[in-house]
Amino acid sequence: MNTSFLYDEPGPEELRRYRRLSLVAALVTIAVVVVIAMQLGSHGQLDPKRWAILFDPDTGVPKVLWQGYLATLKAAFLAMIIALVVGLILAFGRLSVHQPIRVVTGVIVEGFRGVPLLLLMLFAALGFPQLGIELSLLQIVVLALVAYNSSVLCEIFRGGILAIDRGQTEAAEAMGLGRVVILGRILLPQAIPAMLPVLVSQMVILLKDTSLGFIIGYAELLRQGRSLVEFYGSQYSMQLYVGVAVMYIATNFAISFLARWLTSRQGRGKRSKAAAIDDLPLTPTGTGIVR
Repeated sequence: MNTSFLYDEPGPEELRRYRRLSLVAALVTIAVVVVIAMQLGSHGQLDPKRWAILFDPDTGVPKVLWQGYLATLKAAFLAMIIALVVGLILAFGRLSVHQPIRVVTGVIVEGFRGVPLLLLMLFAALGFPQLGIELSLLQIVVLALVAYNSSVLCEIFRGGILAIDRGQTEAAEAMGLGRVVILGRILLPQAIPAMLPVLVSQMVILLKDTSLGFIIGYAELLRQGRSLVEFYGSQYSMQLYVGVAVMYIATNFAISFLARWLTSRQGRGKRSKAAAIDDLPLTPTGTGIVR
């Protein structure tokens, strides 16, 4: 859709000003990077021997970081799947036509969404044993992540569904379709493409929040990196933490890339179906022209 009518097209002078500002910003960025690199080099932080620790299997660093990475992925994957399902159920509850269900789910969502994730994790780690419920560290991390993120995902799903034209719901109700069928078969499939960027952002946040398992002793990526820093000393702290950061960034980039790929495939599929319909021949009938 063409939205150029919403704003004025920049003129030649504005374009030149934008180019100058972009050039200045690029030069400032390069200067900052050069200064930082010089400072690091003066302290020996760019010494290849220090960075080799990340790749030398004899040091045990690659193995330990990989174990922490797998533990992070395991907790994040389990929490993502469960939180999506629970969040969708809560969203259906908040959109229910029955007020008691809306009230109960509303209290649950607002309660968990209003409590810091760290507090939820500490409660799961310290509170459940007092109730006689013993959980593994992985279960504690996943439970806390699901409790918080499912409430956030609930509001994402609810907002996306409510953004669909009300007329579709009324038409489905006129046809006698049930509420669950309307939500699951008509509204949700249309809302998901619009919600996908927000859903991906929340998944990225969930992945990074697994690092809070550090507090309760879960051996995720950040905790493993911290253990290596304590073992090898502060002279390798920058290299080890940079390695941890790169692994987080690469994983989040992969999630974002997958989401963009799915979105582009979905868009191509819709365009292909529309083109196929347009290519159908027009057939005259006694009452008019139909496809």
